[in-house]
Amino acid sequence: MLKKTFVFIDSSNLYHGLKVNKLYTYFDYKWLFEELSKKFDIQRVFFYDAIKDRIIEPEQYARQQKFLESLKKKISPLTIRQRKLRYIKVDIRIEKIKEKPKYKEHKTLLESFLIESGLQKLSKEKGIDILLVTDLIKGAFQNKYEIALLVTGDADFVPAVELAQTLNKEIINVHCYAGSSSELRNICDSHIQIDVDGKYKCILKYY
Repeated sequence: MLKKTFVFIDSSNLYHGLKVNKLYTYFDYKWLFEELSKKFDIQRVFFYDAIKDRIIEPEQYARQQKFLESLKKKISPLTIRQRKLRYIKVDIRIEKIKEKPKYKEHKTLLESFLIESGLQKLSKEKGIDILLVTDLIKGAFQNKYEIALLVTGDADFVPAVELAQTLNKEIINVHCYAGSSSELRNICDSHIQIDVDGKYKCILKYY
């Protein structure tokens, strides 16, 4: 009998991991969910994401919302946990100028200039990790799951993993190769690596 499992996805960390490992083109969340479902009784999937500001980044916001809607159709049951992206330094006038037709074709060069000059906006995810930790520990205390699949490469989750393990929960780290924390992998009961085979088809390697 498959064990009752919750999945916790740190979307930003996974996105950057897929990019660094050149896996993003081949990866699909529906594939990941279906592959994991072969070995685990997945009861719930938590997806953590920082929401962009629709005024500051209208195009990115629209793309993000479209992606989240498509994700709901691919994975069930899915719980999306959101916090607003915090913008540390923003000049809305600059954002509007960047979208003018005469600058759009040189947008990459313009953004490079703004970053080097210190005028480009800075953003920071705020509170996303806390949401994940809260759900992980709350679920462990309430005995909601037997196994937690922690999809991230971030070492900041190590203390939360250790606490969940004291409650007799099995924690499995799901990660990409480059950019993932060896400390996190080692503290977890086991780990699963997202990779591609010789035909550039995504596969999971169990350790």
